[in-house]
Amino acid sequence: MKPFANHCLDRLGYGPRTGAGQNDIALFNQMGANDDQRLQAWVEYQLNWAAIPDSDLNSRIAAGGFTTLNKTLVQMWTDHHVNGSDRYRPAKDSEHLMIGRGIFSNRQLLEVMADFWHNHFNVYSRSFYAGSSFTSWDRDVIRPPVSGHPRPAGFENGHLFGNFRQLLELSSRHVAMQYYLDNYINEQGSPNENYAREVMELHTLGAMNYISLGDPASVPRIDVQLPWGAGGSDVTVQLAEKYVDDDVYAAMRTLTGWKIKDRSNSASSNFEDTGEFFFYEDWHDKFEKTILGKYWGNFEPTPQDIGQFFDMLAYHPGTALHIATKLCQRFISPNPPQAAIDLVRDAFLNNRYAPDQLAQTYRALFNSSYFKDPAVFGALFKPPLHAFISAMRVCEGTFMPSPNFPDEGTVMYLLRRAGQHPFWWKAPNGYPQAGAYWQGSMSLVNTMRAFDWVIDRNPGTPTTLVPVLETTLNASSADLPSHTPNNIAAFWLKKILGYEPAGGWLGDPLHTTVRDFMRLDPYDPTQWPADIPIPDISSNNSPHYWHERLRALVKLILASSQFLNR
Repeated sequence: MKPFANHCLDRLGYGPRTGAGQNDIALFNQMGANDDQRLQAWVEYQLNWAAIPDSDLNSRIAAGGFTTLNKTLVQMWTDHHVNGSDRYRPAKDSEHLMIGRGIFSNRQLLEVMADFWHNHFNVYSRSFYAGSSFTSWDRDVIRPPVSGHPRPAGFENGHLFGNFRQLLELSSRHVAMQYYLDNYINEQGSPNENYAREVMELHTLGAMNYISLGDPASVPRIDVQLPWGAGGSDVTVQLAEKYVDDDVYAAMRTLTGWKIKDRSNSASSNFEDTGEFFFYEDWHDKFEKTILGKYWGNFEPTPQDIGQFFDMLAYHPGTALHIATKLCQRFISPNPPQAAIDLVRDAFLNNRYAPDQLAQTYRALFNSSYFKDPAVFGALFKPPLHAFISAMRVCEGTFMPSPNFPDEGTVMYLLRRAGQHPFWWKAPNGYPQAGAYWQGSMSLVNTMRAFDWVIDRNPGTPTTLVPVLETTLNASSADLPSHTPNNIAAFWLKKILGYEPAGGWLGDPLHTTVRDFMRLDPYDPTQWPADIPIPDISSNNSPHYWHERLRALVKLILASSQFLNR
């Protein structure tokens, strides 16, 4: 069974690094006297992300040729949308950086949660308007604020470690979401329901709380606490337990006028062209509406109805249940216990006004007995991106996709063939999380091809992208006493998987398979003896092709279920 540290690092990050001087498993195990203490300490360490040094990643970013990371939204919009210069550069920078951060960042929980929330609030990075603003979407909505790019007043805590209510509305205001789900054309007299439907079905209440063609009058009511009293105090409001199509249509009308400054000659954008949010009241439907049983009369204050609409969604128990279910499916198992979902739901609801609501929700999930249950170890399957990033971390890969990296497009192409190029899922529901989706032959073969290319490829430079030979030659005598097939197989199994069975790898079926692959001579039925050292592992001469066979041995381990299951 996979050790506890490996389980945690494979779930709450992109897997451990096991190289000299960067052994994440050793670091985790030093954090406490027992597993519970270690996990709790590691989670707190990761939640305090800004205090974790990340100099290696930062130096790689600085050398990578990224040009949009420090541009404001207005600068980005002006340069890449209005002036049309390299329109998709912000999208490309974000796509490359997602992989680079995953491989090299020490802030692993931040990167995994960024992936979760990007997928939850999915925006296709190459849609026409998102392409020119995607760096801002990633930095100014999903991730915690960074110096020089503060959140707007009232949304300081709208991010993946912050408050969901603020994150929800912040996402609705950004130009990438506005255009991706068409709310920028949602006006009284010519409404568009796309965003209204998805904000209910995907971002908040979820399909689990949808009754198709249901009668609003027949939906049971529940008491929901909302901050609509004096000074923002709680009041009890009776809302529908689930939503129906009539609620979506009313929400569509509520969200009219919620748009962007995108045309300098148009009153509906305040005669500006900056890509910033703008509420155009003349487009807003001010007539009576009912959503989830909450009634607004004619000509009530605007946009108070929009703010209350987001309140109802964010604080509704159905939303807590939906998000808790997704978190448990992502981090526990495809079919998590209902008790686990209930625990996470309660943490989400009970901290709904807290500036760190989401961080407190993660604490409840990750420190729970359900996350730590050995029965769920290995119950999840790594999608292509997770598998690729994990492989590069454990094999000490130097691959950093960036505008300055030659042939970076090859790996991006292979990941696209595998089905998971960063931010390329076109539908608003985000990449599938179920492992079964990614276990088809096309996805697996192209994931292996991505491994193959980056481990074998030397794109015209003396730098090896994945230093398989160097790692083997530089291994200590304690880790690799000699270059026998038995020792080489055991060394790389321990390095890639991060552990070894109690009695060592020798005799394990996976070790036998890998060792015998190393011994095989395709032109001679006599195998190289398992305990005789290979004279020169760096040689690639016929008939053995040792160097090539060594790299293939590494890829064989990466293709194993022991590596791909997490």
